[in-house]
Amino acid sequence: MKLIPFLLPENESIRASHIWHSDLHVGNIFVDPANPTNIVGLIDWQSTELSPLYLIARQPYVIDYDGPPVEGIVRPRKPDNYNELDPAAKDKADRLYFDQSMFSLYNTLTHQQNPLLWSAFEFQQTIRQFLLLVAGNLFVDGEAIFLSRVVELRDAWQAEIPDAENRPFPLNFSASEREEIDIAREGVARGMDAMKAIRREMGPDFPLLGMVKPERYEETLLFMEKMKEVIIGIHGQSKEDREAWEREWPYGT
Repeated sequence: MKLIPFLLPENESIRASHIWHSDLHVGNIFVDPANPTNIVGLIDWQSTELSPLYLIARQPYVIDYDGPPVEGIVRPRKPDNYNELDPAAKDKADRLYFDQSMFSLYNTLTHQQNPLLWSAFEFQQTIRQFLLLVAGNLFVDGEAIFLSRVVELRDAWQAEIPDAENRPFPLNFSASEREEIDIAREGVARGMDAMKAIRREMGPDFPLLGMVKPERYEETLLFMEKMKEVIIGIHGQSKEDREAWEREWPYGT
């Protein structure tokens, strides 16, 4: 709790409550057929909430972008070897360039025409925003990732916090505590890598909600027993590691 006041943005406007349409895709936007740039109505407001802008701001789904990072309002570029690519690779590069251009254009217009929203977007790129989000989901994500980012914030305190010289970091970690945090973070990363490998091997049969169909239960148990051997073989680099994996393996009987 000592840390929370330091994490909140200084800009009171983006801490204030705002209404935000959380499902703004093309099916929910009505335009004038004679002038498609004229929006005449928005529907599907039933899930709309009032929350601080820095928590709910995001790009609309109509230009959703999930590719390589595009920094700020920098104009994207095609690959330097674009002219040397084969037709399929050029087509892929063209589609990526279009998606990045739409993303960058939205950011540029937001920066120019809606500085309040742009401030929220900028804050969302900070360690502080990450910690606020993880803190609200701590019982799901666990403490290791949260504490490791707290340590990062401590190391970046001067750069992240305005007037930091008058606002000392409210938490202290001993050398042994930092070592324990690093070990826990590494364990989380290895566990996530193991889960990705299991999901990749199982494909569509992977139980997203932790459940399998009754008729595939025995088959899944056998598969997970096989994956246990594979994962421990990869990550069990010492006797202690192997014993830990054996002890903590969550699948099977």
